[in-house]
Amino acid sequence: MRRPNVLLVTLDQWRGDCLGAAGHQSVSTPHLDNLAADGVRFAAHHAQAAPCGPSRASLLTGTYQHVHRSVHNGTPLDARFTNVALAMRAADYDPVLFGHTDTTVDPRTVDPDDPRLQDYEGMLPGFRLGLELPEHRDAWYRWLEARGHDVSDRKRFLRPRDDLEVPDGRGASWPPPPFSADETETAFLVGEVVEELHRLEAIGDPWFVHASIYRPHPPF
Repeated sequence: MRRPNVLLVTLDQWRGDCLGAAGHQSVSTPHLDNLAADGVRFAAHHAQAAPCGPSRASLLTGTYQHVHRSVHNGTPLDARFTNVALAMRAADYDPVLFGHTDTTVDPRTVDPDDPRLQDYEGMLPGFRLGLELPEHRDAWYRWLEARGHDVSDRKRFLRPRDDLEVPDGRGASWPPPPFSADETETAFLVGEVVEELHRLEAIGDPWFVHASIYRPHPPF
């Protein structure tokens, strides 16, 4: 029997009730609703930890927070624990990551001057890196620049457009950003994932791809 292909998609800071499929009256999520209609939605499933780093550690290692002991963003993950990437590699897959896992290296496994000890945005052991998209989002900015955007002032670039006004009062929101919906960092990452899936399909071997999407994490 041919081994299945696996696409693992995670989103950061998504409220469990903010789904049309969950009966929310205001939030529109047609694509996720289609996924729910074609699959299974676990209505009583709860994240095992907060914030995102410890929660991701629980999800990717299959352990509770009191077991893996990663209690904050930046808390090292004990190298004794296996994880989904190592398990898939042992099953003869080539696990590839797009996005981030925010895994801090176990300091007992590296030299004291290892630069990875200064950064909590490391990669979970076992993955091959397809696209790194940590908090600085450098790859996305370079992609936008290649599409003609001026990203020389990156902080200013993320602010709303100055040439549009919105009314004050209830329901008002900021003006739109200078980039279009198909140029968001999510669209960029998903586009890279789709390209990788086409490449892997052409090769013909079973694949395991993890798309770790940063949004809807603030700032919105």
